[in-house]
Amino acid sequence: MKKNEQKKNSDVSETQSKPKRKRSASYSKTKGNRYEQQIAKELRDLGFTGVKTSRSESKTVDNNKVDIIDTENKLPVQIQLKKTQNIPNYFKIRDESTVNPEDFCIIWAKQEPRETNIITIGEVAIIDKKMLYKLLEPYVNSIQN
Repeated sequence: MKKNEQKKNSDVSETQSKPKRKRSASYSKTKGNRYEQQIAKELRDLGFTGVKTSRSESKTVDNNKVDIIDTENKLPVQIQLKKTQNIPNYFKIRDESTVNPEDFCIIWAKQEPRETNIITIGEVAIIDKKMLYKLLEPYVNSIQN
């Protein structure tokens, strides 16, 4: 085998055996920012017209584990957003915040790697049980009347 052929063959095998590289911090930041914008828009479409991302409004609020704020104070929860492959540690994140624990909510977009990209396979909200009951009260009252 000639030297050039050996080099070509070794280049091919190196390329095929390289481990997948991790996404950069800027990729994660951009992904998180886009997700914040998406959720803020969805909440505004629901009628919470004062909703904005904390990143655009207040560095202090953003550092307090709150990604979505409501300048009109109509939203009953303080929302932290996560778009990750692994379930976020709700209690650890909540404890790092000064938000009332009952009002703290995580919206998690479960990510799953595919051959060429990562996709969202589902989204859930993780909230305190007392908050769930508080949110259910108006519904219960409406079906009892």
